[in-house]
Amino acid sequence: MQRRDFVLAAAAAAFSASASAQHQHMHGAMAAPAPRKFDALIPAFQTCMQAGQACVVHCNTLLAQGDTSMAECQRNVLDTLAVCQAVATLAGYGSAATGTFAKQSVPVMQACVAACKPHIEHHAECKACHDACVAAIAAVAQLG
Repeated sequence: MQRRDFVLAAAAAAFSASASAQHQHMHGAMAAPAPRKFDALIPAFQTCMQAGQACVVHCNTLLAQGDTSMAECQRNVLDTLAVCQAVATLAGYGSAATGTFAKQSVPVMQACVAACKPHIEHHAECKACHDACVAAIAAVAQLG
């Protein structure tokens, strides 16, 4: 690292620390933010996305080997990934639209559950996707 780069990095770090201290002085000690209405959806929908991504990879592998029995599963998982991403993003923003989108995502996730169900005894990825969708649907039901 050249001296100039070192000086610039040190100055940036000092400015950041000073700004943080000034913010704490002006607003008091940093308190944990209050939970927002839709925060509980985020982990459920993120887990659903992670399981769905693994399921898509698994479906792609089997489809490439000529196993077309996974085509319906793959289509439904791809739809589920799209709605889960939207809901998790909206919930992360604290958007007022989150509840509406979450409720509208349920039929998509139910279709994914139904498509994965025939495969849960043979494929761990399908079982994980199935279970994650069921959990996300339950999280939406908790909204009321």
